[in-house]
Amino acid sequence: MNEGKIKEKRQKADAQKRLRHAHSLAVLAIIGVIFLVLPTVSVIGHSGGLVMSKKTATPINIDGIPKEPAWVAAFAQSSPTQDIAVDPRAHGQDWYQIIAGGGGGSNTNKGGLRVSRGQFDGNDDFLVRWATLWDDDYLYFAFNVADDSVHLYKRNYEARDGDIDGIWLLFDTKHDAPKTVFPKHKFETKKVASESTYEADDHYWIFAPLTGRGAGASWSQALDAGADPILNNPANKHVAGRITNTGYTAEIRLPWTVFKPFSGGLLLPGTVIGFDITLTDIDGDPPGKFSAPEGGAVAWSSDFENDNSPGVLGDLTISTELISVGTSVNPTSKLPTTWSRIKNKY
Repeated sequence: MNEGKIKEKRQKADAQKRLRHAHSLAVLAIIGVIFLVLPTVSVIGHSGGLVMSKKTATPINIDGIPKEPAWVAAFAQSSPTQDIAVDPRAHGQDWYQIIAGGGGGSNTNKGGLRVSRGQFDGNDDFLVRWATLWDDDYLYFAFNVADDSVHLYKRNYEARDGDIDGIWLLFDTKHDAPKTVFPKHKFETKKVASESTYEADDHYWIFAPLTGRGAGASWSQALDAGADPILNNPANKHVAGRITNTGYTAEIRLPWTVFKPFSGGLLLPGTVIGFDITLTDIDGDPPGKFSAPEGGAVAWSSDFENDNSPGVLGDLTISTELISVGTSVNPTSKLPTTWSRIKNKY
């Protein structure tokens, strides 16, 4: 074979190699684009609310007053992002949804936002600031609630009563609800709710933090639910609340073991689960009424279809990060005025 043919053969081989290399790069680029797109889709899957629960090195004392340095740091780092407000647009939250006509309840605020039922007149009427932490034994929640009409719960503790100033915590422990992507601010709650229902890994608890017996009460999911055997026991000290000058505060701790029947095991650090909160507000003469317009309900990441469908929940990350508790944090400058009054009063 002469040198010309050898050279030509080598050139063809080099051209084929370059073609194969270019093809491989194109395939990798396509795969890269797919991987870039997939996280975006999964993040949008639920309603859009995102919260991170950081670990506390010091256990939280459940007395209804979230005063520990870890709570001060958690509120300072998350508020006002995690506020539960009638109009979340005024609180720097860009993942809210507006549904024409509001929620499914009667006499709801026009436009819906996160109001399920009732008529809320603004932040003085009802505003919630909340935070979450965890340690090896518990998942913790703290609430600072502005409420112009607070009622102690003094009725039956064994069967759930809807007329309460109460807190619902809702979970999709396997984070497996159907994912639906919508353009920003166009989340269609009713459409998502029609595509999923509560399954074995989904559950919610209902809490009455302010009670005549001192310790708070808790019921398992459903309107006719009985008392939760672990969380409703006053001796276990899992729920507590205190009335303040402008509303009330509350603390709740959930032992990791209570999730086992739903998640199939312990929820590990780094896990993301579906999550939402609903606050129910009763008004009027004691013992108060939940029915509109006397009372109502506001949710953190949905418009109260959250008790029917895990698809409308937000996302909670059990972070591996330890909460940073610095001595420079000044509660009076970082937290609402109500918080300063609590610190001084107790």
